[in-house]
Amino acid sequence: MADTNRVAPSTGGLWGRLVGEIDNKLFWTTAIVTLLVVGLGVGSPEILEKFSGQIKDYLSETFGWFYLLVIAGYIVIGFSIAFSKYGDLKLGGAGEKPEFNFFSWIAMLFSCGIGVGYILWAVAEPLFHFMQTPYLAKPGTPEALPIALNIATLHWGFHTWMIYSIVGLCIAFPAFRYGKPMTIGISLYGLLGEKTTGSVWARVLDFLGAFATIGGVSTTLGFGIISLNYGINHLFGVEVGIGGKLILMLILISLYIVSAMSGLKRGIQYLSNFNVVTAIVWGSIILIFGPTTDLMNYMVNNIGGYISNFAFMAFWTDPTGKSGWLNWWTVFFILWATSWAPFTGGFIARISRGRTVREYIMGAVLVPTLIGIVWFSVVGGSAIHYEMNGTLKIWEAVQADVGAGIYVLMQAMPWSTLLSFVVFVNMMVFLVTSADSASFFVAMQMAKGEYEPRVGLKVICGLFLGSLAVVLLMSGGLKGLQAASIVAGSPFAIAIMFMTWSLIKSLRREVAQQTVQAEGMRAGEAAQQ
Repeated sequence: MADTNRVAPSTGGLWGRLVGEIDNKLFWTTAIVTLLVVGLGVGSPEILEKFSGQIKDYLSETFGWFYLLVIAGYIVIGFSIAFSKYGDLKLGGAGEKPEFNFFSWIAMLFSCGIGVGYILWAVAEPLFHFMQTPYLAKPGTPEALPIALNIATLHWGFHTWMIYSIVGLCIAFPAFRYGKPMTIGISLYGLLGEKTTGSVWARVLDFLGAFATIGGVSTTLGFGIISLNYGINHLFGVEVGIGGKLILMLILISLYIVSAMSGLKRGIQYLSNFNVVTAIVWGSIILIFGPTTDLMNYMVNNIGGYISNFAFMAFWTDPTGKSGWLNWWTVFFILWATSWAPFTGGFIARISRGRTVREYIMGAVLVPTLIGIVWFSVVGGSAIHYEMNGTLKIWEAVQADVGAGIYVLMQAMPWSTLLSFVVFVNMMVFLVTSADSASFFVAMQMAKGEYEPRVGLKVICGLFLGSLAVVLLMSGGLKGLQAASIVAGSPFAIAIMFMTWSLIKSLRREVAQQTVQAEGMRAGEAAQQ
């Protein structure tokens, strides 16, 4: 097996010492295309938003059924691999141990793959589904409550995490098993073999992954700032203007660059652990001091509803096509998760060395889904409960600002101001962990798949992500880039087909080789006897 703990060699000069050996074609192609998008966002944000929005709408309306089928297929394939003979194969050498303990591994993949979403949408999304229920119940009725929680769980459960995990496994297996560079393109190794590195198809995958990551994470940073703006106003009574938002963004940029510079085993791991522990604390407070019995009932019912309604929800295509709900929610979430799959899957791959294929899939898909069931049942269930009995007007607040939901919910809890502050800090650190993970991943791609890219390259990638977010925040082009990042990532729904095909060929080849080796050993032992 090749040495997989490489350090990028210096290419000479200040630039070489700063960033090490980089993939110049990928670096400059990604930079130029991204800058063109930024230029359009600055010069004509309305054109960018309109154009990319039209493409996104076309993809959703025309191929929504296709995305539903494809993602369902990945879920079947992923679990089939986990429970097959391939599940015993290890991501690495036979004697390798996991690089991170189980809690840190889950915390890191969770902070990378979800980020601020679980705080921002845990209240807002279930409320939207409760008040605008598309099927199985009349909106705004008690019967709509469990359906709303089922739908939210669908969007943040198997569909999202299997997309991430399949992509990550396609990268991790050839990288850790055969000592190959950790690039997105290496996922085609099962199909192309040693020709993968120079293949045009692998290069296309590398570019799409880097661009989708930069666009998606920069957009998330911008929207995160907008969400934090409500928290500052709620906690301190200060209305943050554009100058304040830029200062807040600069603080975030500084924090996630420092975290990315410190590496996986310090800053990123420690912050991820902090994120999860903090969320568990204030989530537990909602469970304990909220309508505990009702929330436990919601949770158990959500498990059964998610299982029993899964097939219907996963394949519901809104055949009349009149509501538009499907394109705004389920298909949108699939496209969004697909656009994030190169980055999130690649990062999960990086932290999963030493685990078996079965442990990888079950840990990266089943555990987050179970956490999602609990989280949305407790936080989202509380929000709907208080909205139904008239205790809080959360729906009104969420309609005005989706970031308001969690802060309004905290008004029903003891120590509401303190808890709101804790949520605010948790949200900020989640943004930091998403951004530092992205900086690390993009730097890996630019460094030709090096597992530990140079600090200078991580800083440059971090500044690039943050600067793009700042420019778009000032220009008002965030929505346009969000749509553009989804459009850029949507080809991955098809690309993952070839990546998965390549993975299956590699798995089959590996098991076949092990079988031949085992038979050879048995034959040798028999001959000696």
